[in-house]
Order: sequence, then C-alpha cells, then structure tokens
Amino acid sequence: MVLFTALRLGMTALAAGVAVGLFAALLADRERASARALLGVSVAVVVGTVCHLLVADLTPPNAALAVTGWDFESTTWVLLATATAVIVGGLWVLFAFRYTGRSRRLNRVTTGIVAVVSVGTIGIVAVTIGDPSTIAFQLLTVTYLLIGFLVTIGVFLLVWLSVGQQAVPLREPLLLSAGAVVLVSGSFVAQVFERPLLLPVCTSIGSGLLLVAVCRYPVFETPPAARVLGRDRVVEELADAVLISDRRGRLRDLNPAAQRVFDVSRASVLGDSIASLFPSAIDPESLARAEEPIRIELAEETTLSVTADVVTDDRGRSFGHLVRCTDVTDQRRREDQLTLLSRFVVDVMRDRMVAVAQEASPQAATATDTGAVADRIWTDTTELTTLIAQTRSIERAIAEGPASADQRLAVEPVVQDLQESIAAADDRSVAVAVQGEAIDTTVSQALLSSLLEPVLADACSHAATRVEISVASGEPTIRIADDRPVATDRGGRRRTPALPLAVTRLALDQLGGSLSVRRTDAGRRLVVLALPHNETREDGHTVVTGGAGR
Repeated sequence: MVLFTALRLGMTALAAGVAVGLFAALLADRERASARALLGVSVAVVVGTVCHLLVADLTPPNAALAVTGWDFESTTWVLLATATAVIVGGLWVLFAFRYTGRSRRLNRVTTGIVAVVSVGTIGIVAVTIGDPSTIAFQLLTVTYLLIGFLVTIGVFLLVWLSVGQQAVPLREPLLLSAGAVVLVSGSFVAQVFERPLLLPVCTSIGSGLLLVAVCRYPVFETPPAARVLGRDRVVEELADAVLISDRRGRLRDLNPAAQRVFDVSRASVLGDSIASLFPSAIDPESLARAEEPIRIELAEETTLSVTADVVTDDRGRSFGHLVRCTDVTDQRRREDQLTLLSRFVVDVMRDRMVAVAQEASPQAATATDTGAVADRIWTDTTELTTLIAQTRSIERAIAEGPASADQRLAVEPVVQDLQESIAAADDRSVAVAVQGEAIDTTVSQALLSSLLEPVLADACSHAATRVEISVASGEPTIRIADDRPVATDRGGRRRTPALPLAVTRLALDQLGGSLSVRRTDAGRRLVVLALPHNETREDGHTVVTGGAGR
C-alpha cells in the first residue's frame, strides 16, 4: 500500500510539474492569442491534477476527507477527470484554430461554443459532485464527445499544414496534436481500465509532448497561417507558372499562371504525373541537378524556360519538387530576329567583299581606270560600314526591351534628329518636310529612330532637292517620298535600291510591320513603312520596344 501510494503521489507530482513547466515555457509568448490558449491548457491540467489527487480513493485514508473534511463518492474522480478533459480539449481547440489561421468569425463562434460547453460542464460537476447521478454522467459524456469532435477537427487542421500545405515540418503538428489527444483521452483510458492512476500518467505524457513542441519548434514566432498566406500570395501572383510535385512526380499544386500556360484546370490535373503537362518527358530530379534551365516548346508555339528546385524540410529531407516555367516566347523570337539580322549582314558582307576583291585584283586594275576602281571600292566599303552600324543600332533597340502596349509617338522630332545627323555627314543640303499627327505604335522612339535612319539616309542621299514625309495615324504608317533620278546614283552607275532598305524591311517583317517601295503618280520614289501596333501583336507577331523611348 505504501509503495502504491508513493507511486500515485509521484505520478501526480510529475503530471503537475510538467504542466507547470509548460506554463513557464509559454509565458514569454503570452501576448499571442494562441499562446494564451495553451497557457489555459497548462493551468487546467495543474488544477485537474490536484483535484484528482484529492478525490481519487486509491488507498485509505481518503485524501479529500483528510484535507477538506468532505466525503466524496468513489466515482467522483470520473466527474472531475471528464470535466478537466472537456476544458483542456476546448482550450486546445481554440489554440488550434488560431494557430492554423481560421477566420475571426469562426474563432468567435468556436470560442462561444467552448465557453458554453466548459461552463455547462463546471456547472454539472458543481451540482452533482456530492452525489453523482446517472444523468450527470450522461450529460458529461455528451460534452466530452462534442469537445472530442472539435479536437479531431483541430488535429486535422494542424496535420494538413504540413501534409497539404508544407508550411511546417510534420513533427511540429504531430507533437501538438498527440499532446492534445493524450490529454483528452486520459480520462477515458483510466475509466476503461478502472485505474485512476492512468490519468496522471496520460497527463504527464500529453503535457510533455506539448512542452517538447513549444521548446523545440518556433510555434509562436511566425504562425503557419501567416507563412502559408504569405507564400500562397507570392505564388498566386507570380507571372511564371509554378508546379508542385511530390517525390513520385505526381502533381500536387499549381498556380493560376500554370493553369493559363498549360490550358488546364487545377482539379483536372492534380494527382497526374507532372510530365503529362509537357510534350516531352521531363524528370524534376534531373532538372534540379541541372546547372542551366531547359527550354521546352508547347504545341501553341509557346517556349518555356524550365527549372526545378527540391522542396525539403528543416532536416533536409525531400518532400518533392517545385518546377518553375518562365514564358520566354518573346525572348526566343527576339533571339531569332537578331540571328536573322546578323546572318543577313554576314551574307551581304561576304558577297560585297568578294566583289571588292575582284575589282581590286591586278587584272581588273589593268583593264579599267584604277581611280574609278578605287572610288568604287571606297563606296562599297563605306556602304558596308554604314550597313553594319545601322544593323547593330536596330539589334540593340530590339534586344533592350520586351513587347509593350501601344505608345504615343511624335515622328517629327525623330526625323529632325536624324536629318541633323545625316546633314552633318553629307555636304548636300536636302529639304525634309514632315506632315501628320503622332501615331500609336508598339515601337519605341529609339527603335523607330533606328528603323528610319537607313530609309531617310537613302532618300536624302539620292533626292534631287526635297524629301517629303507623311504620317498616317489610323494604321500607323510613314511614307517617305523623294525626287531622285530613276535608278542611278550620283556617279551615273545603276545601283540596287534594295540594299539600303533591306535591314529595315527585314526588321519590320519580324516585328509585325512591313516596308514596301512604290512609285507615285508623279513618278517619285515612295517608301512606305507600316509600323506594328496592338492589332498586329494580337495576330501572332512579336512586338518589341527598346531604348530610351520606354
């Protein structure tokens, strides 16, 4: 008997001591609502443990009779144990709802339910503690089952934070949930085995699990609800497509951008293999190890730059992969445009340099006037140098910026700047007249200047006296007319008129515009530049801006 009494007292003291330790550990975070709920749990456990010590008639003499002079029935400890479990479970439910970020309205409703159930339980115990009746036990059973149901919901919410949302390591919600389950079920276990001693045993274990969770994990530093909301807000607003897969490569989540890029709904693809979204098989594990992103083209001519990162917990264990898909379709098209321009320049340079080499050969020099040969070589190399400079100017403007919406541009200031630059390099004075309003185009001012330069330079170089420029604002169009002689240059040599305009024509074709050469009714040479705008962009062309005009 003495040994059994010592065991009872020791287990009760241990249960109270662990609960006091939990209380002390929570004091530093008492300003937080969720921490205050757990403080209430520790206080209820201490009070319930002391009451259990007084009324559990394990060995004579009856402790309650010896201390208070009150004589209780042998089943009174069941009333107190059940009441303690109800109150502890209710307070833990309040913690769980706040910890997982439930709405303020739901928290208020839950608080009201817990308060009503707890007050009702205390009232039942207070009225029937001297003479417990069957109806009292039945009412307490109802309250116990209700709180047990709420605790089950709380456990699910906590575990889902880790399993479903990966907001916290799995051990944190498991410890918090296990502590609550053990505390609430202690009364039931003690009654089933008819061993009141099992109640302080369960109380010690449950309080200990909560204490370990509070001491080992940052339970109150950054609530998981805030972590999940912040992370989800960032992911949801990302322009890039984000896919979350588990360790088996099955799709577990995707953001709205991914649904748009792959033209799928979230519900229809969850649980499918992540590789099913791509036209070619991908392995997230291999992607995560790769140093460079890979490019994948979808059926809709969309090009994605795909990277992957391993999702791990705080111990470095893998949960799966986060695959990020960036739409680089415009970038790929700009690269194609730049490649095409560079290839054009290389081809022209090769052909013209061959011609220069032939004219500079000893046989050609002896057969013709060497002065004329030298003049033609100088002219050709100058044209090549100018062509390269103009091409590089367009390439820089294209490379500097992505597609944008229409912007209002005044053409006259651009023409004036180009005219001054052309006049400084040429001793001829040609009048340039500009008529028309500002235009709406997706081409920036810097790119417009680069596109107009070779066309205007060619017109000023061959015009007799005047260059006329008209601007149409409906469909953004620029018409450049000059009064040059037909197909001859100043040296009287027939020339190919397409070469000075070839770079601008090629660039406009790639951007969604066009360049054409016509003759007016008066016989003047007319160059028409149709500039890209939003409608051409919607038709599938890539529209590019760049430079200072952005």
